[in-house]
Amino acid sequence: MEINLPKKLNKALEKEAKDANVSLNAHIIKKLEAITPPSEYIDASVLKKGLPILVDYINTIPGITVLSSDRSPDAFWWVKLTIDIQHKLAWNVVQELGFVLNYISIQEPLPTVFKPVSPPPYLNGGPEECLCWVIESTYNYIDPKWIKEVLEGRLPSPVNDENNWSL
Repeated sequence: MEINLPKKLNKALEKEAKDANVSLNAHIIKKLEAITPPSEYIDASVLKKGLPILVDYINTIPGITVLSSDRSPDAFWWVKLTIDIQHKLAWNVVQELGFVLNYISIQEPLPTVFKPVSPPPYLNGGPEECLCWVIESTYNYIDPKWIKEVLEGRLPSPVNDENNWSL
């Protein structure tokens, strides 16, 4: 296989390979292996089936309302949600989701990110009105149902019982 890379990209990859003391070919292969799932996991139907399961679960978390979710053509997915900042468990929910989705393990992190998103506050109002959150896959073809199962195993159980959340 021959690939013609844009000059800037090729130059950057060559510098990275040199700094890593490996060949350009080995460096490119390592990068591709880090972002390409094994062929047995490349199944877009898993995303289609799993995303509604994850969304249903997230909607049971206290103070959360899922606004939307979707899949990208290259098999990533996202869930956009609001957290009622007046809810007594709002920051507990943020802390728990941030831990599980962003930082559960340094050696084996989940292929997800949980982060705030907002339109320009000066045009749209404060956090009560416009602050949203997003959960995104950072690796394509990751089964959202698996992420739901990880959350279910780490968040208070049952997740919708507010008495199970620490205050």
